Amino acid sequence: MHRMRISIETLSPVVLTAASNSTIMTGTHAAFSGSIIRGVLASRYVEAQKLGDAAYRDETFREIFYGGLSFVGANPEVSGRRAIVLPLSLQKAKAGTANENAVEDLLTVEEPSRGYKSLRGYGVVAGDKIEPARIGKNIFMHMSRSGEAERLAGKSLDGQIYNYEALDAGQKFQGEIIGGAEILRKLVAGLKAGGEFTAYVGRSKFTQYGKCRFRISAAKEIVVPDFGEKIYLRLDAPLISAEDNFLNAAEILQTEVVDELGGKFKLGRIFSANVEVENFVVPWAMKRARMMALAAGTVFELTAENLTSDDKKNLGEKIYRGFGVRTEEGFGQIRLWDSRGFTLEKTAAEEIQTPVKFSGETVELAKKILLNKVLAQVRVEAIEDAQDLRRQLKRGNFTHFFSRLDGILANAGRENVREKFQERLAAEIRTGTLFDDHLKNIRMTNGQNFFDAFSGHAELPYESRDLEKNFAAVKEALGIAALNFDDEIYFEYLQKYFRFARKVAAEAKGGEDE
Repeated sequence: MHRMRISIETLSPVVLTAASNSTIMTGTHAAFSGSIIRGVLASRYVEAQKLGDAAYRDETFREIFYGGLSFVGANPEVSGRRAIVLPLSLQKAKAGTANENAVEDLLTVEEPSRGYKSLRGYGVVAGDKIEPARIGKNIFMHMSRSGEAERLAGKSLDGQIYNYEALDAGQKFQGEIIGGAEILRKLVAGLKAGGEFTAYVGRSKFTQYGKCRFRISAAKEIVVPDFGEKIYLRLDAPLISAEDNFLNAAEILQTEVVDELGGKFKLGRIFSANVEVENFVVPWAMKRARMMALAAGTVFELTAENLTSDDKKNLGEKIYRGFGVRTEEGFGQIRLWDSRGFTLEKTAAEEIQTPVKFSGETVELAKKILLNKVLAQVRVEAIEDAQDLRRQLKRGNFTHFFSRLDGILANAGRENVREKFQERLAAEIRTGTLFDDHLKNIRMTNGQNFFDAFSGHAELPYESRDLEKNFAAVKEALGIAALNFDDEIYFEYLQKYFRFARKVAAEAKGGEDE
């Protein structure tokens, strides 16, 4: 198996749209996903080979882009090397402590040290040092000119404003293309680019955004480092499971990885997180269905006994082929992880800029606007999450159940709603009743059952998505530490969730929701 390095340099600001329902701020990812790289190269190939709308009929095109190769995402380049999503098991010492640059890995530490906090983001690991990636981003404000009258006038007539967060120009990213030497050769030959070309990527790529230079290096054979009978692995990209397992990390890794490798391996410690995978397909002019996956940076331990050279070769090949589904887009890529103690490399201090001061009235108005945008986003989240209940509600009559939950929420009111709803719900529960049974057996999108989620013992799905991150740049610009919309968001989410779930239940049983 061979791989080619693909380097991407941003020649203009690039907007790699992050998943968000915000209408005033379009956020950007910090890396080019394998889906994006595959799409850019496929478009280039179609153009070079003059395949037009009949590309799917070309055998070589199908061989290259539909399973023959894996296009691994391009992460930020740090000191000439490709950064990785840092493992979720890493912790760094808090600032001000005697060993403030120390990093420990909980994957191999029996007793965590005090005075440490999670280390997240991208970074390069070199020996026992970790150098964090510094990713340049900026915010660009635009005024809407979507109507004919606005375009003729050259200005916005109704004052609609929206913002783009974009990766700054002049940054480099590195990814990989993995597969057999012959099929890699076919890709390079078919592109007719001599290993270098420019292309436009992301949102508004035909205006001022998205111009990038792509460079593809020569193919090299992959050499997998030797390893012993205790193996540490990390997800280099999200892993999408083919099974419906409510995002139980142990079940996913057992089914998609351990079982795939054969009977000699056993799953050990795991540090994981979930992530939503969503992307826009240009030829379809529509989004693909949102899917949940284990996040890049997930790390886990495998143990095995009496491994042969063939066992090691098999593991070495499969981690580069990928596990789970959509491996051609770079999903499910796994790499060996050398767990140890690390030191955090210091980076140059960032330039301190004097923040712009806004009046109190402006800040309060901005908060109201943001609240409306957040609640609009929450409604969409609630409806999509309730839609996922359809399969669980096919057998039985659940309309009264959701009406009852809606009534309990309404009686709790909107002030301190979380605590009041939990108290009123606890008062309604009688062990062994149908109501109690439904609470404990119906599961939400994130795999938590209703009882745990509604009683405060587990997160609601929207809470793990961190809705405020979509407005981080606006908050920073306005000097707002936190939006404090907890009550409003909690009430809005549950109310829409219960009411739409009632409709789903009525449809599932083939009746009408009265």
